[in-house]
Amino acid sequence: MKTIDKKTSESRPRRKFDEDYKRHAVALTLHGHRTVKAIAQELGVSEGMLYEWRRLFAPRAGHDSGQPQTLEQAQEEVARLRGEVVRLQERELILKKSLGILSEPPPSGMPRSKR
Repeated sequence: MKTIDKKTSESRPRRKFDEDYKRHAVALTLHGHRTVKAIAQELGVSEGMLYEWRRLFAPRAGHDSGQPQTLEQAQEEVARLRGEVVRLQERELILKKSLGILSEPPPSGMPRSKR
């Protein structure tokens, strides 16, 4: 009967990866022309770990989380939303003015419509 050789204390220490590193690794698997296996070997991680990171961090088709992935994307979205707020405030002001103009009674010299 074969015995399973258990890892001893000589095994490598467990490495920790930050979220940016994981997202970069996922981007390599999604946008590169290399296989997941090749990228995993290059980064020194297992294929399973890379697939797990993809499950966690890769964008899902048809499902947009709406959250920016990077600081630059967040800043771009803030600038876009600020511009939209300004446009909506201008539109609201124009509508209020037009409502005020349309609701004024006609001047006394204007003939009234007869029905």
